[in-house]
Amino acid sequence: MELQHRLIRQTINIAVSKAMEDMKSNTRRSIRNLIDLGLLFSTSENQKCFFDAAKKVITNPKNPYNSLVKRIISDVNNDTIKKVGLNLGYSSLIYGANKLKKRQDYFGGSLPWLLIFDVYESGSDFFHQMEHFIREGRDMGIYSYIFCFHEASNIIALCEIAKRFDECLFVFKVFPDLITDQTAEALSKLHNTMVSVQATDASLTDESCLKAFHILKNNRCFYGFHTNYDESTFSEATSTEYVRRAISYGNIFGVYIAEKGVSASCRNAVHDFVCSIRGGAGLPLVTLEWSRDMEEISRKIGVPEGYRTIRPEGQSYDRHKKERAEPAAPLPKSSK
Repeated sequence: MELQHRLIRQTINIAVSKAMEDMKSNTRRSIRNLIDLGLLFSTSENQKCFFDAAKKVITNPKNPYNSLVKRIISDVNNDTIKKVGLNLGYSSLIYGANKLKKRQDYFGGSLPWLLIFDVYESGSDFFHQMEHFIREGRDMGIYSYIFCFHEASNIIALCEIAKRFDECLFVFKVFPDLITDQTAEALSKLHNTMVSVQATDASLTDESCLKAFHILKNNRCFYGFHTNYDESTFSEATSTEYVRRAISYGNIFGVYIAEKGVSASCRNAVHDFVCSIRGGAGLPLVTLEWSRDMEEISRKIGVPEGYRTIRPEGQSYDRHKKERAEPAAPLPKSSK
């Protein structure tokens, strides 16, 4: 990492550590101090607008974020909270985004700020290739990665990769039966990871989900859920009862992903719902409608491509298509 980047990370880490300690006595004031810190390091008008809006939200004494922060501090390993926040909030969305914008101007093309590895058939060759992509991506400014996989044994191998990129954020997107005492313990030892559990039914009451949430909570992991929705399921999944149930199981975030062919009106309804939940009068859960919110985040940080999905066979999928694409060209070589 560049010297200036290292120094800023260290400064933010010290400030966040102090704020987290202060939260034990005055949560609201500590959150306000963290927002002021975000404003200090903001480098664009969009970033400043975000923190200004956040400042207005927390002035409401009934806002959900005081409760959310207290719950996170109590339930999640505090080193994980700091590292996840630092790697996503600063390294990825501020420092990394600025690097990517410069690279885009230099190469004359678009670059993603997030890479998704969809691992159906894994092996040592693909893990080696994956590590190469991450190293190359980080050098260009990509600090956020999602691992999607289908075998519990892959968690250990992927944890070893994540361990070698301490300044990057890794989201493990898993089916609930992949969460065991062994895999949760491995994840808990990494502080740069989040876990997203697939909600396997529309009511969030499937026994495998409940077991996974319980194990993750016992290991003080930073976790939430993701659920796929369509016209027949979105109504149940977008209810306050559903969100309250997710909170009671220890979830910190929830992501709603539209199935292929879902109408625009349904997507809009889900997006309106998640905005209301995370608003100033909402509930203590960070909710996202994947497509709409990814587009909004990417636009605001100036990296409009958003994300790119990579599979073992070396093929890439763009953010709007699920069908097979032509083999993707490698990421442009970074110019240091």
